[in-house]
Amino acid sequence: MKQIRIYTALFFMMVLSSVATAQFVSPVDFMRNNPRSAYANPAFYTSEYGYFDLGLGGINFGVQNIGLKYDKFFRFNEMGQPTVVDLDAGVASLRNTNYLNTYLNFDVFNCGRRTKHGFFTYTHRFREYESLSYNKDLVKLAANGNAAFLGESNPADINIGVSARVYQEFDFGFQMSLTEKLNIGMRLKFLMGFMDAKTNVVNAKLYTDPETYALKLMTQADVTGTLPYQFVMENGKLDIVDRRFNPANLFKNYGGGIDLGAEYKFDEHWGAAAALNDLGFIKWNNYSINFTGELQDNGSFYDHGAFVFSGLTSEQVHGLMNDPNYASAVVDSLMGYFQLTPNNLVSYTTGLNTNLMLRGYYDVTPSNRFSAQFMGYNLGMGMKPALTLAYTGSFANKYDVVATYTMMPGVFDNLGIGLSANFGGLLLYVATNNIFGFTNPANRGLLNAQFGISFTGGEQISRSETIIIRDQESEWDD
Repeated sequence: MKQIRIYTALFFMMVLSSVATAQFVSPVDFMRNNPRSAYANPAFYTSEYGYFDLGLGGINFGVQNIGLKYDKFFRFNEMGQPTVVDLDAGVASLRNTNYLNTYLNFDVFNCGRRTKHGFFTYTHRFREYESLSYNKDLVKLAANGNAAFLGESNPADINIGVSARVYQEFDFGFQMSLTEKLNIGMRLKFLMGFMDAKTNVVNAKLYTDPETYALKLMTQADVTGTLPYQFVMENGKLDIVDRRFNPANLFKNYGGGIDLGAEYKFDEHWGAAAALNDLGFIKWNNYSINFTGELQDNGSFYDHGAFVFSGLTSEQVHGLMNDPNYASAVVDSLMGYFQLTPNNLVSYTTGLNTNLMLRGYYDVTPSNRFSAQFMGYNLGMGMKPALTLAYTGSFANKYDVVATYTMMPGVFDNLGIGLSANFGGLLLYVATNNIFGFTNPANRGLLNAQFGISFTGGEQISRSETIIIRDQESEWDD
């Protein structure tokens, strides 16, 4: 039983400590002289003849916190120091469902090359994401205790959701200008999953008798996942065959995906773009497992599918405080009610975190552009919208200055900034989608940083020139 608890705890620790890779809005997406903008839309025109980077080309990480803000739980003096804990105000500030999302993208290798037919790209990257959801009752119970939930009509109804994934991505992209107005692009992806976890159900209902204050607890859990270790059952115990990290596990659990995009310029000022990214799946068939759990009939505290606790006697309290062996036996006995049963799976399939992008823009001058963009993100727990207003200043075909403002559900202070510069073939860029995230980060809805170094050909070519060259070469071939 102890081994089952240890490995179950290990499973949840890996789930909750993983970082997430949803493609949140970035100022880099709006840069016109940075090939990395094509990750937002594979059709965005790349003016370079070619580029490559290794290891430091693209690093993007961030945290999104929707709901919990620590300053709502305190009252502050004139010096800005917390003086009084205000649990009621803090709980009241929460949403019915709150989220904590984290993500990481790391490019191992990335390159691109122009031909007469268009622009080809190849990228190998690691992607990781995590999305944790929890409802208000969880925090309310922790803050105010079970006295806030009296009677069977007013239970503490706690729901927790987790969706996490770690995988490698190998993508092959191509973009081309069909006309001077229309650009199209596509990326085909070959995926290798490393770890996955998703809660189907994690629920607990706690009832408190308004007269006796006896506690009645009902729980339900159903979690599916894949870990980089093999689990086996021996003599009713769950064990790991080999705890050592095996690099071969990085190249299992295959999947595929696709990104599609288009960009159209109506005239010299107006344009629009659309993209559908991360449409695909991963089939998990390496060390897949499912945990299910319901209350077990393990003694006198069990009553028709519920755990009922009416208090301890003075002798029991004395034993718990003074006899370690007695305390250990009591804990083991109580844990017997709350067991998770492992069920080996042959395989299962999960979809990627698909996102949709729609953008319109207006070029005041060839160097100054204003954009409005809508994106919908699927973080594994439903689609989340984001509306972004952006300014891009592009100068000398080398430099980009970008400022963005993004509105997301529960997060409205997202002022981003990005800088990109090409120094004769050495491209440097840095960006964040919320400059306030680095000041008082525990109180911000979004914290993000993105940076990279790439080597380029040092020369650029406009879209109209590529069409002229392509047409001329086609005529010469004929």
